[in-house]
Amino acid sequence: MKNRLVKRLAVGAVALSLVAAACGDDSDSGDSTADTTAATEETTATGDTTATADTTAAAAECTEPTKVKLQLQWFIQAQFAGYFAAQDQGYYSDQCLDVEIVEGGVDIVPQQQLADGAVDFALSWVPKALASREAGANIVNIAQVFQRSGTLQVSFKDKGITSAADFKGKKIGNWGFGNEFEIFAALTKAGLDPAKDVELVQQQFDMAALLAGDIDAAEAMTYNEYAQVLEAKNPDTGELYKPEDLNVVSYEAEGVGMLQDAIWASGEKLASDEAYKATAVKFVAASLKGWAYCRDNAESCRDIVVAKGSKLGASHQLW
Repeated sequence: MKNRLVKRLAVGAVALSLVAAACGDDSDSGDSTADTTAATEETTATGDTTATADTTAAAAECTEPTKVKLQLQWFIQAQFAGYFAAQDQGYYSDQCLDVEIVEGGVDIVPQQQLADGAVDFALSWVPKALASREAGANIVNIAQVFQRSGTLQVSFKDKGITSAADFKGKKIGNWGFGNEFEIFAALTKAGLDPAKDVELVQQQFDMAALLAGDIDAAEAMTYNEYAQVLEAKNPDTGELYKPEDLNVVSYEAEGVGMLQDAIWASGEKLASDEAYKATAVKFVAASLKGWAYCRDNAESCRDIVVAKGSKLGASHQLW
């Protein structure tokens, strides 16, 4: 969680107007390009004063915390560190919220869980959620947490893949489930026909197919699968793979990066339920405070995520 510049969360009193504005430092040294927007100040509708007094008052007046369910879009990992930190550091309880964080998985569609009423809020990539909206799901993006795409296509140097144009004639791995939209956009921009010019291969949610040589380039996230390759041993040397062994195509650099993790809420409840609307404001404020904590305390957040049961260990979560 490096090089994150943080601006303000403006909380409007009349309507649910949640604004997360960030200026990201675009220096990219191979760690996550998925910026997080966090709130260090909560302003009133006029923007003149901070709302710390309101937060303190809310905590003092809290007699029965509002129960909230948040659906993650994947298994427990540092991708969601800000929410676990908000829980661990008491930022949710400060807002009189009792938040249950629900782990995701291969067969769980977070935005559908939200649309079905199984949870109160959900985390999902914007293009996936927009596809669900087009299919009728009444869901609303209330906080765009990740400001840049973290999706990569990773290959070994001998494949000669340095841009999307080089996908031609290659076996290109992808996860499906809406994770492939950037790949299709990059192929189209490069003038390639996904049906004819490349062989698209369904990839498991790991890097096994790339390491085994079954595919030429694997889909990967900066904060997860790319690190998994660098945590694997090169059988030819007995040493861990290094960045110089790989070519990495960034969809952000290709000009087709799509917004990813956002907090989604029920559109129906936002329009009709004042209590839910107020809860949404509190939930976003506390969540972004959790991300600010992780920005400033990366090792602490690593420990929080590992303690919550991450499948991969401490060094991976710190990456």
